[in-house]
Amino acid sequence: MLFTKEIMDQFGELDYQIYHYLLKHRNQISYMTIRELATESHVSPTTITRFCHKLGCNGFSEFKIRFKMENEQAHIKESSQKNDADFSSIFDFFKRIETTAFKDNLNRIADVIASKKQVLFLGLGNSGIIADYASRCFCNMGIFSTGMSIPMLMFPAQLKFPQNSVFIALSIGGESKELIQSVELLQRHNMIVISITNSKGCTLAKISDYNIAYYIQRELADDIHKVDLSSQLPAVFIVEALAKLVVQKK
Repeated sequence: MLFTKEIMDQFGELDYQIYHYLLKHRNQISYMTIRELATESHVSPTTITRFCHKLGCNGFSEFKIRFKMENEQAHIKESSQKNDADFSSIFDFFKRIETTAFKDNLNRIADVIASKKQVLFLGLGNSGIIADYASRCFCNMGIFSTGMSIPMLMFPAQLKFPQNSVFIALSIGGESKELIQSVELLQRHNMIVISITNSKGCTLAKISDYNIAYYIQRELADDIHKVDLSSQLPAVFIVEALAKLVVQKK
């Protein structure tokens, strides 16, 4: 088995970036070159090679063969259990939060939040609901916080931004035009922005001052609207973990 717990415990941030791409494009990997995979997953070919070695493969060619075999076996298993809910990506997330890199990132961001007097959460759609929950969670911990599910651009141009504050933007995809424009507006006013997204490769993560990425398999409804059914559990966990860390640091 390629992705055992012991192996994934050794993964760094870039390894999980590759892993996340593999999960989303399982059927394409066997036809890709190492350079194509590197380009699509936003890493270097050398990083792909090191990733393969961590999995016990001599190189990318051996990895593709083994990955294809495991993918076919998984497909057979999924076909026989197609009515069962799949929580594997959530289980993977909870394995990942035990890594030193993930904990260090949480602590670093909690230090930033603890240095501010108030926290403002931003989110749209389902993430807007999580923003409201996050605000309530922080308030319950004694940290002044506000949740906002309306894009900043809808407020008056002369709006004064609160000083000594930090904004936390939540988005699974991290490509919402309104949210990205809101963050850009905040940064023009020298506001600190932290984002919680599914991937570090999204636009929101790239333009934020700090980012926490949780990397789970995206789920979209099989209809013309493509409603996002992806779990918000990782975002909720991260919010709660940050709140507890901030209280300790304050």
